[in-house]
Amino acid sequence: MKKLLIHSSSLDQPTLSTSTHLSQNAESTLESTLQVMNELVHWMVKSGIGYAEFSAALRSLFYNEAIKELEYLNQKKTDSSVSLLSGLNRRDVSALRAENGGDHQIIPAAYVDILSSSVPARVVALWIHQDLNNILPISGEENSFEYLVKQISTEKHPRSILLELKRIGVIVEDGENVILQTNSFTPSPEMDEIKQLFTANIVSHLAAGIHNIIEKDNNFLEQALFANELTSASVERLKQTSMKLWNEMSKQVLAEALEYCKQDEGRKDAVFNFRLGVFQHDAQEKK
Repeated sequence: MKKLLIHSSSLDQPTLSTSTHLSQNAESTLESTLQVMNELVHWMVKSGIGYAEFSAALRSLFYNEAIKELEYLNQKKTDSSVSLLSGLNRRDVSALRAENGGDHQIIPAAYVDILSSSVPARVVALWIHQDLNNILPISGEENSFEYLVKQISTEKHPRSILLELKRIGVIVEDGENVILQTNSFTPSPEMDEIKQLFTANIVSHLAAGIHNIIEKDNNFLEQALFANELTSASVERLKQTSMKLWNEMSKQVLAEALEYCKQDEGRKDAVFNFRLGVFQHDAQEKK
């Protein structure tokens, strides 16, 4: 069925029941979050991050949000209250509190090493730590790839670890040997900048939409157009129109922003930032 819609986070959306243990609002929020997570999980798996690493990294995020909510409610921050809001068990909460100086406070944004529990990452770390040659035989009792894997885990098959490290570009298989790609550990300033810009845009977009949903005041612009049953030629023309309009709008907004930046520079109340973005995406519809 053909659709032409304007989407806004302020519009009521139908929800489906997924659990008898959550309120209707919590159920629909979880469903919506999982839809967002589909794309993020796709990105993580492509990058070599699995469930164990991600779930370990999430602990501090849930802990921090529980602390923020308790401060907002002006309630006492105890192991029990933090555990209740975050869903973390009390042992994890107590450990995070101890690591954080003994008091419940926001953990700084120096995130944990998300690959600390990853067997492939630990194998590479051991390879580097033992200062072995970049080229190792796959098999062998000592100084081989299989030997490295067995030092880390006896449950993971060396071949599966080898295939995973090949998939993410950390090693190359050459006959009976594997070659460590040391350049894969060298930060790419260009790629890091792209990720930082993308992350900042997505965070702002989510923050705007979530604010509109929770506060119900539609304080932020957060809308999108959607049309379906289109040919590729029509999509291409819509892309060109979108880019043309964005170029015109961005130039006008940027000119005003530069003027206001100059006007507000040095003022004590100049403590806000502003971000305006657009996105475009098209995909073939599933039958």
